[in-house]
Amino acid sequence: MSMTAQSIPGDGEFPYPRVCAHRGFNTVAPENSLAAFGAAIALGAPEIELDIRFSKDGVPVVAHDSRLERVSNGSGFIEEKTFAELRELDFGVRFSEEFTGLKILRFDEVLEKFARQIIINLHLKTAEKEGDPEFPRDKMELIVSEIHRFGQEKHIYFVGDVAVMESALKYAPHIPRCAGAFPGPWEIVDRAILYKCAKVQLFAPYFNQEMIDKAHRHGIICNFFHCEDPAEAVKLVNSGIDVILANDYWRVSQAVAAMKK
Repeated sequence: MSMTAQSIPGDGEFPYPRVCAHRGFNTVAPENSLAAFGAAIALGAPEIELDIRFSKDGVPVVAHDSRLERVSNGSGFIEEKTFAELRELDFGVRFSEEFTGLKILRFDEVLEKFARQIIINLHLKTAEKEGDPEFPRDKMELIVSEIHRFGQEKHIYFVGDVAVMESALKYAPHIPRCAGAFPGPWEIVDRAILYKCAKVQLFAPYFNQEMIDKAHRHGIICNFFHCEDPAEAVKLVNSGIDVILANDYWRVSQAVAAMKK
């Protein structure tokens, strides 16, 4: 698909270091909302992170927690609610009264607004309630079909646990993978090599310089989750971190941008 005036270079072309707006610019708007994603994009973010879970009736929704209480006026597990039931809940009021009435998003609603305008770090969640050790083929293929429908395949990569990496490598090998933390955070670089990942998502305190250097020797990009201190962000970039995930996108991104001047 050809680039439009609003498109940015794909993940393989966009330069490093970068700051990724974790769940959007979520210090100014509710996490995993169009408002948080849009705020980050408006301020020049090259990348956002968002989380995908599935409703009871198989709809991919944008939500981090398996439970509803922290981010909505609902209760219980997302996997136990139909999409229609989830849509009745308020996903803004817990953040502030100004966002009262905000609704949970479907994955395709994010792509419809922002496809090719942003690189997406797509964190695929396994169903925690059931303790499902697998990420099923039908779920993976549904996600991939939406990615292709909106021409986002060069602007996205999968993040997740072993179950997600195995499913992605088997059913969607053309979409880049980023090894997540579990299980065994100290073995994360070896896991990235095993699953032929383009990236690895390190996180404190389970990382060191040796891990960064080993990843780079194998051609693997190093993400870091997460940093909110501009001075610490500079140290991370100087140590070889390529992508910093941040909730407070603006302050961290300004510190990293200043390093490029």
